[in-house]
Amino acid sequence: MTKKFMYEIKGFIRSRNVIYCFLSSLFFGLLSYLYFFTNNLNNYDNISVTPVGYGTGTSSGRWFLGEFGDWIGELWGNYNIPIFNGILTILILAVTSCIIVEIFKIKNKWLCILIGGITVVFPPIASAMFFSYTVGYYALAIFFVVLGTFLVKECKILGFIFGSLLFSFSLGTYQAYYPLCASIFILILIKMCIDSKTTWKEIIVTGFKFLFSLALGYILYKLFLKYYLYIDNIQLGSYKGIDQMGKIDVYSLPAKIKEIFNSMLQLTFDDYMSISATKIIQHSFLGLYIITFITLILLTIKNMLNKESILKFILLLMFIVLLFISINFVVVMVPNGYIYTIMQMGFVCIFYLVIILIDNLDKINLSTNKLVILDKFKLNKVLLVSTIVIVLTSILNYAWQTNGNYRLLYYNNRQLENYYQTLYTRIKSTEGYKQDMNIYFVGSDINDKTFSNFKWENTPFKYGGNGSPLNTYSRHSTIENYLGYSFAKIENDSEEYKKYQNDIEQMDKYPNDGSIKILDNNIFIRFE
Repeated sequence: MTKKFMYEIKGFIRSRNVIYCFLSSLFFGLLSYLYFFTNNLNNYDNISVTPVGYGTGTSSGRWFLGEFGDWIGELWGNYNIPIFNGILTILILAVTSCIIVEIFKIKNKWLCILIGGITVVFPPIASAMFFSYTVGYYALAIFFVVLGTFLVKECKILGFIFGSLLFSFSLGTYQAYYPLCASIFILILIKMCIDSKTTWKEIIVTGFKFLFSLALGYILYKLFLKYYLYIDNIQLGSYKGIDQMGKIDVYSLPAKIKEIFNSMLQLTFDDYMSISATKIIQHSFLGLYIITFITLILLTIKNMLNKESILKFILLLMFIVLLFISINFVVVMVPNGYIYTIMQMGFVCIFYLVIILIDNLDKINLSTNKLVILDKFKLNKVLLVSTIVIVLTSILNYAWQTNGNYRLLYYNNRQLENYYQTLYTRIKSTEGYKQDMNIYFVGSDINDKTFSNFKWENTPFKYGGNGSPLNTYSRHSTIENYLGYSFAKIENDSEEYKKYQNDIEQMDKYPNDGSIKILDNNIFIRFE
């Protein structure tokens, strides 16, 4: 068993298609993220976890992130070093892409190249890069999903157990990748439906096997989570609706399903979660839908010869519908939470679906049976070339958008840095200022009508997670890291506020004159 396993591993590593896929991920990954790696760019979260940290663990339901992150911290250190974390992420995703090629037995080298490219440049990955302090862990969560799927599919009892365990690890790192797990399982079932060698009974049995594996992974996740919440003596937070995950409202379910199908349609004519931000991407999704429809018809006609084929065709239609639901199932998982680009990795399966279908279409001979007339038009080649052009164009467009996002973030950072520099220049220019004075910020929001980033408002460069807004909880970290100053924020119920309440309430609000005042050797700056 061990020799066979090692032989298969060697064959996998030496496979040309795997090598093509791996190199494609490296190339397009560097094309997309090199600018980010070599510039000091920070969004609202990233600056808060600089220089060290891996994000929120068990209190956000991410028990594995907490435990594994602590272990890495002791072993190596969780320092926010983008070029190291980013290249590690690309390498993990490159290996993940190769496993996807192996799961679906993709034979065409160009399609293998596309798998590697689209996986690493897809907008949710680019969005995750904004959070460079934890992006490596998120990539590991995707790897767990794909490796777990492979184990459940290829192995028996041990594969089922270890695969389900990996699903719980993935959920315990970042919950939004679970729809990707379900979607890959459904893609496997779709491939089985178009395979003439499988029976409808085998498909149903495999489907239940996948369903039980998903359920077991979720149960294990909940058990681990409850255990770590208990031993750490903490409660699950409500951030982004994480405490409501899994609590499906039956009454709102039809509306959520409708929302999911609307999102699939919206991809073809409007921006959805920054996944279809440009017209070329919207046209690409429309083209992919058309190719999928034509390919499914051809594969169905080729195989529809008996009752067995009809039953498989019915299953195929059912799985297509389930695929679209599972891709965006995060809107059901977190019905009242905030959803943005990083949480939508499941949409990459639209690209996977087309690639899988085209790879299987390329294996059939259209010159036989009922498809003889289609052979004259070289339909196989036309669909293959069309798929390569559309997906490659999408990959390049996503890489272009990604670099635009990072350039926008660069200017956001410079504007924010300069704004706070001006703020501290005004503080130090206040009459009577002394360097031993305490600096107190009163209030949170800065309402400055002269400050805006209007030059970038109409660009498609705004993935979820992009931005370093003026009014955010990371103000303290921004000022400390960029300027080297510090301050104390006081609330309305604090002793300092009550002591100087009358004087503070007579002050104007920043940036107006009279918004900075010295009181008893303390400097107060009043915001909204």
